[in-house]
Amino acid sequence: MLINDMQRTACTRASAAGLPFALWRDPFGRAFTALISTTQPEKEPVFGEQTAPAFVMAPFDTEDGSQAWTLPADVVISEDGPLYRDGIALVDHPVSTAQGQITDPTSTPPSALKTPDGESPDPTDRDSYMGRVARAVASIRAGDCDKIVLSRIDPRALPDDRDLLDLAEGLAELHPHAFVCLVSSEATGTWLTATPEILLANDENGIRTMALAGTQWPEPDTDIASLTWPRKIIDEQALVADYIREAFAAEGFDDVEETAPYTVRAANLCHLRSDFSAPGGSEEALCRLLGRLHPTSAVCGMPKAAARAFIMEEEGPTRRFYTGYLGPRGLNGGTQLYVNLRSASISGNQIFLHVGGGIVEASDPATEWQETVEKAKTISAVL
Repeated sequence: MLINDMQRTACTRASAAGLPFALWRDPFGRAFTALISTTQPEKEPVFGEQTAPAFVMAPFDTEDGSQAWTLPADVVISEDGPLYRDGIALVDHPVSTAQGQITDPTSTPPSALKTPDGESPDPTDRDSYMGRVARAVASIRAGDCDKIVLSRIDPRALPDDRDLLDLAEGLAELHPHAFVCLVSSEATGTWLTATPEILLANDENGIRTMALAGTQWPEPDTDIASLTWPRKIIDEQALVADYIREAFAAEGFDDVEETAPYTVRAANLCHLRSDFSAPGGSEEALCRLLGRLHPTSAVCGMPKAAARAFIMEEEGPTRRFYTGYLGPRGLNGGTQLYVNLRSASISGNQIFLHVGGGIVEASDPATEWQETVEKAKTISAVL
């Protein structure tokens, strides 16, 4: 069992009381961590000198990419037991009545996790998405952009007998490589995610990020070392790597190490990836770097301003937190922020799968549609 009884009870109590919570399993981790906030989230810088432990979540479209909705870690429950926030520290005993109520063993918890109502975005059908891809290709050929990342929405009915905690646990079992998360608050809505992509991680070993682009869906028993990538994908991944390289340089980070691109498997998909690492910097430098990285060209396009303008014109505000970022801050010795990919928003008895792909001059609308179909399987496999 990846989610223990105390975590299930705490998340169920939080949901019933309308309190924010986040539940996540790190890539290749053994167990989940649960975080409960006793107040509603506020928007604040992710990095700072006196930041308290929290779970953060930022939307795709934001004026300042270094700021995110912040769910304070008032109660944190790992496989080792609960901790409680006292200022910016975590202690082993409740320091408020609200904290104590979350883990009170004498109180009977609600029977199941409540699924709150939220936004219900309109679906994107095949013809509409293919038309959007064709317009993006035309814009690229006209010289407006080098790459545009598009997305669409695929709504599904939630099974009546499926608890959201069970869905999160099922995702973790299916996708051991991924950062799997269930997060819910009034400000963000409810999201279920199994993402393979780090946006920015910072700990005692320094900082890390990655350039991830291109998608193939080979047969399950395929040796990924045998896969080859067309020039379209190689160029697409290179654009992402170029942007990250320039972001490090612009913010004064030296001694940046970069791997050559290599193929990785993520669920039923394979991607082309290169990794970046550098010695740590000041909180101010990390804040500037995060603001420059988000959104990366992997989820937006290049040049970023022109690609974002095209996306907002075509998609409007439907992405919300899809292709934003999320993750724990100041917990277990560091901060890990992941791109919110392979994700779904949840409202009432519906789950809305958010999927997309990078469009370049050589993109074919029918192939791009099929790529989104394959990506939707990451979440839909547990429905």
